[in-house]
Amino acid sequence: MRLLYTRNAGFTRREISERLSITDGGRLSSHLNALLASDFVVKYVPFGLGKRHEHYKLVDPFCLFFLHFIDGKEKLDEHFWQHGTSLQPITVWRGLAFENVCFNHVRQIKNALGIAGVITETSAWSKRQDDEAGLQIDLLISRNDNVVNMCELKFYSGDFAVDKEYYKVLLRRQETLAGAVSAKTAVRSTLITTFGLMQNEYSSAFTNVITLDDLFVD
Repeated sequence: MRLLYTRNAGFTRREISERLSITDGGRLSSHLNALLASDFVVKYVPFGLGKRHEHYKLVDPFCLFFLHFIDGKEKLDEHFWQHGTSLQPITVWRGLAFENVCFNHVRQIKNALGIAGVITETSAWSKRQDDEAGLQIDLLISRNDNVVNMCELKFYSGDFAVDKEYYKVLLRRQETLAGAVSAKTAVRSTLITTFGLMQNEYSSAFTNVITLDDLFVD
């Protein structure tokens, strides 16, 4: 669990075996299957890779919170939360926690997109070694109706605003993704954020906008 926590994208089975210096056998399978069955961990294949690159990602909220704020700490300030709302560890935590909320609520995301009955595959696209610009897509929903929702996950204290530079980043990501899928597949930029999207000259970059309220609809 401590190893899985160290990389938000997760690790392959081979990486887990090597980093923990354990045999890649039945005992490891038993542990991983138990974590999957109890929903502490999810398993996914990063976009564009094969099954042998299957990743195990820690998603249990309490485990993530414990490992981020409590594990290894001898003493905690009883006023930590009141005094530390703007501290970097808490700011980083909010973003990571929101990403994991989204990964744990894909069904609700599909409902909000109106594709509850469509067969989909969920994955992420992390930076490749040959990608100098550092392309990373937080969440991809590949649909069997020839559409891919390229999801940007943004925790923000108000309505999220797209500026010129971020608009260029979105276009580059969309173009790169479009070049990696079938020519018949449409790529739709989707914003999943806390409250909503501020309308401006660049807000048309997103086809769909999903808010925190949508993630908690039964």
